[in-house]
Amino acid sequence: MKIRLATTCRAFLKTLLVLLAAVLVLAVLYVGFNLPMTSSMRMLTTEELRTYKRCLDASVCEPQQFVAAQFDRYDVVLLGEMHWKRQDVEFVNLLIPYLYQTKGVKIFAWEFGASDLQSEADQVVNAPVFDRKQAIALMRKSYFAWNFEEYLDIFRTIWQINQTIPSGQEKFKFLQLGSDYNPRKLQSSDAAIQMKERRRYAYDEKMGQIVEREVLQRQKKALWYSGLHHAFTKYKQPLVLFLKARGVRGGAYLYQRYPERIYMIQLYLPFLDRLTLSKSLLPSVFGRQLTFAYPFRGVFEQIYREYKKPFAVDAKNSVFGDLEDHHGYYSQDRWGGLKLREMCDGYIVLCSIDEMEPVSVVPDWVTNEGELQEVKSLLPPEDAARMKDVSTLLKYIERETQRSQIKEIRNLIR
Repeated sequence: MKIRLATTCRAFLKTLLVLLAAVLVLAVLYVGFNLPMTSSMRMLTTEELRTYKRCLDASVCEPQQFVAAQFDRYDVVLLGEMHWKRQDVEFVNLLIPYLYQTKGVKIFAWEFGASDLQSEADQVVNAPVFDRKQAIALMRKSYFAWNFEEYLDIFRTIWQINQTIPSGQEKFKFLQLGSDYNPRKLQSSDAAIQMKERRRYAYDEKMGQIVEREVLQRQKKALWYSGLHHAFTKYKQPLVLFLKARGVRGGAYLYQRYPERIYMIQLYLPFLDRLTLSKSLLPSVFGRQLTFAYPFRGVFEQIYREYKKPFAVDAKNSVFGDLEDHHGYYSQDRWGGLKLREMCDGYIVLCSIDEMEPVSVVPDWVTNEGELQEVKSLLPPEDAARMKDVSTLLKYIERETQRSQIKEIRNLIR
């Protein structure tokens, strides 16, 4: 009996070791498959640059005009950003009145406000006098750490448009798509509370449903502004081991139902590198420092440096649409690379990566004890207990926002 048991144990251990070795080999092969072997920028020849420049000169490539032109055919144009990049938000602030004046677009939908607070947003943009304090309070209730001046400016931009619309006529609508962020509930020790809040806060499908109800079903037009991942329509993000992320993104929700009425534009941003998923699984091997890649072999970076002004391209144009990315996170698990046309319909470059600047903080985000207590009520108890005064809270918020990574990215390109 003892001999038989010992033999069984040895066989089990041998099988276990074989399985572990197989897993290790597969992990190494998987990492090797996704390992970028060269720099993410391929230097273009003079003739290649001339070809790209000729294509731009022959098309509508000025960014505002490019976005406006899409509304001649589509009802919802999605803009996907990387967050915290000042040039992107300033562009949107100028684009909103331009679209109103040239195409009559009267709805702007964004991710950064809670849909439950829609009536409060309506009050801010329709008031006879702009109330900055009320706009800040609304943004703070949506997400206590989203204290950025350039995003706040959008309230004033839309309010200014509504001041020009005569009484009795339809006003410009500022559509809130997100859900308010409550980390106290999301990180609750009570599993039931945490799960209920997680389901409530998962707002991708809700974003699509709001735009479907308020825009498409009413035969209106709207500009949608959100983080890039929420705006994806036909592209699905990689998960790990050649799997795709589950769930439907907000843009995809609309695209699946109204493919002929949706146009998705990506705002230029550096890509996390192709090993991002492997690094998240094996931080002890790779370290925790994120690294980035020039998207699409650095073609757009070089065109901007040569062209020396912002530009936009249609991904349906084969000259640009067939460009491939091999080094970024979005081409993870692909042998042949990711084509621009697979990822988006249009692409806008407003500045080079070296010129990217972070958004600025709102100096009067929290100014008194009442506002301090309001934010503390949302924080996990251990974090709230450390917030003794407004200055302590503002330092905490600054750490939460990660806007400083914008300046660091230029030094982390591989």
